[in-house]
Amino acid sequence: MAEETIAMVNARSGMEKIVESQEPVTRSVSLMHSVGQRLSLDERAVNELVSPQEVVIFRIPSKTLGKVVIHWGCMALHNNARGPYKGGVRISEDVTAWETIELARLMTLKTAANDVEFGGGKTGIRIDFPSMYRLFGKKPRDSEFERILKLDAVEYFAHAFKDIFSSHKYVPAPDVGTGGEEMAVIFNQTNDPASVTGKPSGIHGWLPGREEATGWGCFEASRVAARELLHKDIGECTAAVQGFGNVGRWTARYLQQHGAKVLAVTDSRGGAYDAHGLDIPSLIERKERSGAVSGFAAEIDNQRLFKLDLDILVPAALGDAITAANAPGIKAKSVVEGANMPVSLDGMEVLNEKKIEVVPDIIANAGGVIGSMEEYSRSLSAIKVDKSQVLGIISEKITTSFRESLDLMSSEGITLSEAAVQIAMQRVYDAMQHRSFI
Repeated sequence: MAEETIAMVNARSGMEKIVESQEPVTRSVSLMHSVGQRLSLDERAVNELVSPQEVVIFRIPSKTLGKVVIHWGCMALHNNARGPYKGGVRISEDVTAWETIELARLMTLKTAANDVEFGGGKTGIRIDFPSMYRLFGKKPRDSEFERILKLDAVEYFAHAFKDIFSSHKYVPAPDVGTGGEEMAVIFNQTNDPASVTGKPSGIHGWLPGREEATGWGCFEASRVAARELLHKDIGECTAAVQGFGNVGRWTARYLQQHGAKVLAVTDSRGGAYDAHGLDIPSLIERKERSGAVSGFAAEIDNQRLFKLDLDILVPAALGDAITAANAPGIKAKSVVEGANMPVSLDGMEVLNEKKIEVVPDIIANAGGVIGSMEEYSRSLSAIKVDKSQVLGIISEKITTSFRESLDLMSSEGITLSEAAVQIAMQRVYDAMQHRSFI
């Protein structure tokens, strides 16, 4: 980073002064400060764009299997200048307040970059699963036990904050560790179909295509990247996907359906590799049966996957998967971020030096929130759409935001990530000014 940017990042925001703790320098914070300089925004304005509007730290005394267990969580409401706070409910054993704030900020940028009329929010609930296994005398990898823990925690969370959801101040959705079942628990508390998105099929206000939305958007970003950056048809490309949850498996499925060869995928327990291309539908069936992709084909781990000679690499698991430690070995021609910020700040610098273009998460990962916008608006209007319409809207939004970022990248000589953040920041700043928020 330039010295001026470092100085701006190190200047404490109002929130940091209140909590007497400095936020770690993240990729989004760094990019927003450098963009602020290009837009000639003063330090005060940039700090207000970076900082969350509201942060709530809460405790969950959850009744589970006859015992009361305590979980802690954080709700970060980052910016609502362009619409209601929007963001998923994440359940993990390593949730932190600063991570939750970072993810809420990314949602603000994501919605603005894709011209979706939401703001950014996020919830993290920290469940210490190893401690829970010991407390209840359970053996690890008990999916039903973990399901019960999560549902009980979300039920308390939904009851505690139902007024925020019912008023549409904050509209939650699934994230890592949650899915449609947890969203149904929130709906049970509010009885309002527009209060939560990502609801299961058949629930009042559910959206056809919402499950596939993020993976479809990631595929669409890959298709545009192949055409605009690699000058190839997606059907001529090779790809690998790190992470085989909801996003990864749908991305891989759509890549193969449109002719790309998916050479490798990995999940938390192993991986599968085939130089001729994996049979993705069969691999998905195996994953659903056994819970893992390991054993389907030749074994591969993330370290080897990242070193494959590919057209498109899709990191679709967790954040900071690609860092300065492993980025030098990446041979893919482009990286399409299926997860939230899977490339760290120092990893991004290495990829930029290697001339590997990164399609940022605020474009590639936006299919879910675009779908959520449709689910939210359709819940209010009670007008139903079919899956093809939903996927078509996602394609149009992501293609438009990608091309706008490409145009700015070309005209200003900046990276695609910088261009996407600049477009988003300008939109948020304008809205904050119009509403006298800044």
